[in-house]
Amino acid sequence: MLVIAHHNISDPVAFWSRAKEVTENLPGNLKVQSVFPSKDGKTGTCIWEADSAQDVQQFLDKNAGEFAKNFCYEVNMEQAMGLPKMQLADTLHG
Repeated sequence: MLVIAHHNISDPVAFWSRAKEVTENLPGNLKVQSVFPSKDGKTGTCIWEADSAQDVQQFLDKNAGEFAKNFCYEVNMEQAMGLPKMQLADTLHG
């Protein structure tokens, strides 16, 4: 499934540095599809592939929660427009 993660970032330098670091070695059930930081780095939206929104929420809170408030939710695939191609579909649902 696709999961949206919104980030309200208190320390942009630390958050984006940590984000780069932890996304280089993600658990097998998580994949980052897209990252959309604001110009000032204080907010961001990311698209993830995961088994659940809770998996992404827990990962973000554990690895970057000290630098941001994160809000994650499952994408309504039937109502969405412009979806990215799913790359882990076989892994996540197989």
